[in-house]
Amino acid sequence: MPEPFYKPKKEEIKDFKKKEVSFWILSGSQENWRKGTAERIWGVKEGLKNFWDKLKPGDILLFYVTSPISGIIGFGRLETKFKQDKPLWPDEILKNQVIYPFRFEFKIDYLLPERDWYKDKINISGLKLNYWAGLNFIKNIKAIEQLNQTIKQKWNVELPLEELILREERAKYETKKELTHRDYQNMFKKIGELQGFLAHTEYPIGKEKLDVVWMRVAGGSPTYVFEVQIGGDIYHALGKLKHAWDKWNSNIFLITDKTQISKVNELLQGTFHEISPCLKIIFAEEAQKLFRSKTEVKQLEEKFGILKY
Repeated sequence: MPEPFYKPKKEEIKDFKKKEVSFWILSGSQENWRKGTAERIWGVKEGLKNFWDKLKPGDILLFYVTSPISGIIGFGRLETKFKQDKPLWPDEILKNQVIYPFRFEFKIDYLLPERDWYKDKINISGLKLNYWAGLNFIKNIKAIEQLNQTIKQKWNVELPLEELILREERAKYETKKELTHRDYQNMFKKIGELQGFLAHTEYPIGKEKLDVVWMRVAGGSPTYVFEVQIGGDIYHALGKLKHAWDKWNSNIFLITDKTQISKVNELLQGTFHEISPCLKIIFAEEAQKLFRSKTEVKQLEEKFGILKY
């Protein structure tokens, strides 16, 4: 199973209705979903155009297969909308007519192999979700919270909620007068995730813990290691970075402020001269700019549907 996605806080889940991203459930036959997931395209009938009009890039889509599967078999996010006049799905081809002209492309975040659809599908009969008309807007936020927990327990993944809080995260850091050590840890963890790495905070190395690490594969060695030291014990931070460099040959970074640079240079010319050529220093204001830029780009990619599968 893939690594779990970002887990939203309780207050963020309750506030989903105020976000720009909406939840939708798409329902269709097993044959149509076989085609839809292969092509990464879905469509709705003329009578559901009013719902189709409200769809927007980044919206979260739940894939529901009707009887005999009767359950959710995956989820993804909407990319682009379009209208088409050519038959695509099996029932359209059989009748040689377009039944679902209002279509959209989507990105798949998680999908069960078809052989496991019946056995491992998510049963939502106990949740107050509408799923009988092909495309339904989900208003019941409590049901989303329950569904997310069920998905996590059964599939060991979570709904892709990270995009929902990018703007809120950025605003939080921009409005705070002074960012904390934890703020910088969370910022670089998020940047790592946006870069496609498996990112962790407080990662153990011997009896110590590194502030942030990025890995390419689960269980692998950290490719990038970050220590945050805005004031305080620079010696200790450089010591942990040297340990990571010695142990894994990681790319090492120190996040600090300009008031510390003279002490940093002194230590790099002396005790830690071995890591001087490979250590990269990121000043606090540069770290904030990097985080702001990465999240803004991600939101624009979501908006215009120019994402990589």
